[in-house]
Amino acid sequence: MMLQRRFFTLGAVLISGALALAGCSDSGGNGATTGGSVTVTAPGIVSPANGSQVSGQVTFTVSNATVSDGSAATYTFQVADDSSFANIIIQTAGVAQGAGGQTSWTAGSSVGSGQIFWRARASSGATQGPYSSVGNFQFQGGALTGGSTDQVLLFDPLMGSSLGAVGGGEFTDEGWKVIANSNFIIYDMDTIETGFLEFDVKGLDIRNPTRDARHLFYMWDPSLGSDMTSNRFRVSLQKLDGRSSINDRWLRLRFITQGRQTDVSSTFRGWVPENTYRIRIEWGREGDVNACRVFIDGDQKMFFQYGRPYIPALHRIELGAAGRAETPEDAIYSNVTIGTR
Repeated sequence: MMLQRRFFTLGAVLISGALALAGCSDSGGNGATTGGSVTVTAPGIVSPANGSQVSGQVTFTVSNATVSDGSAATYTFQVADDSSFANIIIQTAGVAQGAGGQTSWTAGSSVGSGQIFWRARASSGATQGPYSSVGNFQFQGGALTGGSTDQVLLFDPLMGSSLGAVGGGEFTDEGWKVIANSNFIIYDMDTIETGFLEFDVKGLDIRNPTRDARHLFYMWDPSLGSDMTSNRFRVSLQKLDGRSSINDRWLRLRFITQGRQTDVSSTFRGWVPENTYRIRIEWGREGDVNACRVFIDGDQKMFFQYGRPYIPALHRIELGAAGRAETPEDAIYSNVTIGTR
């Protein structure tokens, strides 16, 4: 499923590359532009920091440019989904220079999920300075989650690259495709006692390539020094096979927290390789109890309560199960979302 960008007009000027204002093709630099006797330098990128993850309203901040006659400049900000700015998605001009040596502009949620590029330039009268260097960040605004109180910690579209550690597989125009049962993507998080994991997956058939289980995801704590199969904090969603000797066939959640194990099963077996399924697991506090729920396309398939909280020191979330060589071959993962509730 191709990631679709979503745009919401919040007072920003939305334009396409073809409608870019005059001068938008300037590639920028760190020099200065002179108009008459006035010289204007390029502003400096401050935030969002390069490579950061951002959600909600986006505030762009630059260090102020220097104008040779000492006057205050105004600023133009450009936001694009490509580093060459051939497709500008937001532009604003005439932003007044801020106090304290920095100028900021808030664009709201007018950008779509994925990697975003931005830059700014200063002007004084008829003199336009050069563009700043190009900043980039990962925007999480398109992470649609299943809970109204969700706070997104990580959103990974898996389109061409990943924010996690990748072991094998290949990136396609639909997401990350599993080539072998030893492939994986790992996200190491701080402890999430009450949280959720969601992802899209397609390419799953009612039968596995062998009678062995295939794990759609694994959570465990590698800081304990033991492997995943004997870990005291271990959660996995196993896609079983009708030919298996395991009694609770088709789909099973194994939930181990502080050594206490709970197994919950579902008869769901409606896998069609061409279909994309949204998988969501929730865990943690619900009122006075700890509870875990599993959803497929918004439909709850599993629910149980547990006593001891799930509090691994290192909260590892893994797509697949490389340590058991049970990652589902031909599965295509995308739009991974991890957060708190």
